Amino acid sequence: MIVPLCAVGMLVLFIGINSIDSPGRPPATTIPALSSTLGLTVSPVNPFEPLIVSGEPPPDVLNSVVLPSPSTQVASLPTGASPSSFDASLLYSSPSSQGALYSFFHTEMAGHGWRIFSVGTPVNQKGIEILAQKSGTDGWFWEEGVIIHPTKFSPSSTQSTRFTIRLYQASQDS
Repeated sequence: MIVPLCAVGMLVLFIGINSIDSPGRPPATTIPALSSTLGLTVSPVNPFEPLIVSGEPPPDVLNSVVLPSPSTQVASLPTGASPSSFDASLLYSSPSSQGALYSFFHTEMAGHGWRIFSVGTPVNQKGIEILAQKSGTDGWFWEEGVIIHPTKFSPSSTQSTRFTIRLYQASQDS
């Protein structure tokens, strides 16, 4: 009789210690609406907010995806994703140069908690690709990819640079 009572007592003690010592769920991060990287500011527009489905992506991931201002959405691109996980890709245009956009995204992504794991030339495309990963409060890893296409000039010497942002919920195999 004493052994089961001691076991129950120890179990209650450990549960109590664990509940006091656990930090709980981390608070959602808030991001300043405007910051500046080489003259570019962070747009207050949240590009993936209209695409939220069943609470995915979570606010901490959603709020860490930034766009330079000014930028104009050109298209929503197909990703070939499975319907069971979030995967969206958006094409934008900016009057900034490829170099300025690279500096902006590299600095802002790292500053908003993304772990950049690859920078280089995208497969079968011209441009610069930045790939990063972040752990979300939903328990999933999320990946953001940015491809900054070469800057183009119009006959009147006006420049424009297109860039693609893709955000997706990484599979367990990633």
